[in-house]
Amino acid sequence: MVNRILRKLQQPPPWRWGCEGSFFQRIGSTSLLLLPLELLQQLQWWVVVPIRRRFKQAALYEDIPWQLQWKACWLNSYRPHELLWWWATGVRSWTDLSKHPSESLTVYRHNARRHLWPSRCRPAQLLLSNKAALLEQVPAQWRAPFLVLSDDYSEAEPVSSWWKAALLGHGVVLKPLRGHAGRGVVRFRWFGSTLQQEALFGRLPKDAPHFANSQTPDPSALLAHWHQIFRSHEPALAAPYVCHSSELPSSEPSVVVRVVTRQPSPGSLIYVRQAWLEVPLDEGAIAFINPEGVCLPKPGKPLTTDQQNRLDQWQQLLNKSTPLSVRACLDAAKALHALLPPIDQVAWDWVPASPQPVLLEGNGGFGLLVPQLFVDLRLNQQCLE
Repeated sequence: MVNRILRKLQQPPPWRWGCEGSFFQRIGSTSLLLLPLELLQQLQWWVVVPIRRRFKQAALYEDIPWQLQWKACWLNSYRPHELLWWWATGVRSWTDLSKHPSESLTVYRHNARRHLWPSRCRPAQLLLSNKAALLEQVPAQWRAPFLVLSDDYSEAEPVSSWWKAALLGHGVVLKPLRGHAGRGVVRFRWFGSTLQQEALFGRLPKDAPHFANSQTPDPSALLAHWHQIFRSHEPALAAPYVCHSSELPSSEPSVVVRVVTRQPSPGSLIYVRQAWLEVPLDEGAIAFINPEGVCLPKPGKPLTTDQQNRLDQWQQLLNKSTPLSVRACLDAAKALHALLPPIDQVAWDWVPASPQPVLLEGNGGFGLLVPQLFVDLRLNQQCLE
């Protein structure tokens, strides 16, 4: 209970200041029982967080006015990287920025929207939060084989037929059974007598150990090594690394298609609200491109020549037409949403493989920054037209 309260204190309260002409706004219903906690959260954001940041300005590469930084990143709960991204899309005033709630308020916004849904969508969210439980509900053509690994995994169990072929081929991916934001996702490949390890999102810890054994690891050995890397003992989901379709330009790692499906009310028609590709460029950069070829501006340093060339290649392909492998992700996402208990919106992550897309995971509490950026970008383009 104490740890839960401490974790809650690290989050900003569902409060907004000076937004859209109002002095104060609260997201969701009000409860006097929550008021003391929310006051402490606000004090944490106004006092402790600035000390941790040492009052550094958010503007790393752009000359963002300090008044906008102050209203966004101190008075309200925008992170500096959010402000940089909105600035890159052309937002120049607090009036415009305040139309888009900060990413830190995502949980409150999801909960407020689901207030009148059956059980507030909790059965579906519980299913989505367990990657293995979700994959068990997915038709076989849309998922890769997988294993659930934990400290209870028996070494006497036969190693799955795909395990060694994957390790010696494109690799085996381990990730937390419950987790989000790409935390702890590592690709392992056996080359010669060495286990190569690569973080697919973010970076490995600086002191991450290397696998010491000269034999290819079985599931138990690889789980133990993964635990050493992240100093945890949580269960993991293991699956073969999936390459995207050859109709798409090559990239390392594979491109991921995020599809946001929406059902306005229980039993109503499910449709794709938004979709975009997360395309790896060189040197760790990621481009966010919608199926029509529109790319979000990149905040900070400009793209290198090689990165720009790769981005141009993808945009030229998507400008012609949406590839079949990408369209298949959109159709499959709608079909999977229909299999869930009632829920209004889900973000699905797919590898656009051939002959069928492969689901990585679904998320009911997905971030809303990128969706908002795409909407704002589209509205700006319509105004220019």
